[in-house]
Amino acid sequence: MPPHISMVIIDSDQPSRDVIASIVRPFADTIRIEGSVDDFGEGLKLIQKTSANIVILEVSDLNRGVEEIQYLLANHPQLSVIVSSFEKNPEWILKLMRTGAVEYLLRPIAQDELIQALTKVGRFWFAKPPTETKAGKIIAVYYPTGGVGVTTVAVNLAAGLSSDSEKVALVDLNLLTGDISTFLDVNPSYTLSSVTNNIARLDANFLMGVMTRHSSGPYVLTEPTEVDEAINITPEQVTRLLQFLKGIFDYVVVDWGGQLAGCTMAILENANLIFFTTVLSLPAIKTSKRYLTAMERKGIRKNRLKLLVNRYLPKADIQIKDAERVLGYPVFTALPNDYENVISSVNKGIPLIKLLPRSPASKAFGTMVELTKKEMGG
Repeated sequence: MPPHISMVIIDSDQPSRDVIASIVRPFADTIRIEGSVDDFGEGLKLIQKTSANIVILEVSDLNRGVEEIQYLLANHPQLSVIVSSFEKNPEWILKLMRTGAVEYLLRPIAQDELIQALTKVGRFWFAKPPTETKAGKIIAVYYPTGGVGVTTVAVNLAAGLSSDSEKVALVDLNLLTGDISTFLDVNPSYTLSSVTNNIARLDANFLMGVMTRHSSGPYVLTEPTEVDEAINITPEQVTRLLQFLKGIFDYVVVDWGGQLAGCTMAILENANLIFFTTVLSLPAIKTSKRYLTAMERKGIRKNRLKLLVNRYLPKADIQIKDAERVLGYPVFTALPNDYENVISSVNKGIPLIKLLPRSPASKAFGTMVELTKKEMGG
């Protein structure tokens, strides 16, 4: 017999509490109702006393609901919060889910929806750890500022690495200016902050439940939708997320940028391979020199850093040999300037390597994928 899930119901309406109890009653061998109360304070005492796993929380005021969820999860990180509310406004749903609620049920609560929610939460608690974990590789695509095509490279690399035998994650850790959701035309219910807000209950089942499988192959975790959410993400959360992803996926492709501090350093320290992406212009070369030097000073070995030239034009004023001489790195690979095709792929939400496999840039991405696999020992 599986272990019990213990549950507390906090709802001002007695008939609603009775309905929930009647729906759960047939599952008494698995779910134990510790108490059913009409007051948040009383419910909190029950949760503290019983170390409950689940609370079904009525929310009739958005700000109060946010505060109550934040308080519950800050003091009881093991808790899964299921919200019930009459409010159908998407803003309510998104805000409460981003705060940490695992499900949002419209009132009156339907039997099948409550059972489905409890089944999902139950998987978090009953999930057995995998008997063996993958020794996945983290590949980070980086440039400190925007404008050189880091997201284009990351998206196409992830799509190219994906196959029936290779499980690939694509994670947008460019916290303030991330754009993978736009490049892949996805609008997922869960984003990076959905994971970091629930970091205490992070496991393989939870991760796979919140990631979106894109038609091009990779499982995607998109950037936070709100700036405030991005600011609250910590280096410790990033490290824990990356370590979990390594245990699930063969390759974890990370799109990132920013200064060499905080979460950026967490990515830098965890990456097996770093593609420092640049273009052959004087400002980009100057910035690249500064940051490559800084990375070396921070102890990042040259064998983990690979120089990638994007938007390459053979007849440009600055040639590859010039960049190699100034930067002190050989160019790992050069991706040709294929602007019209790249823009077309972004507008369609399909990586270029899948949309137009015979285009010049797609062929170069294909070469990059094979070189990356070889570099990773795959």
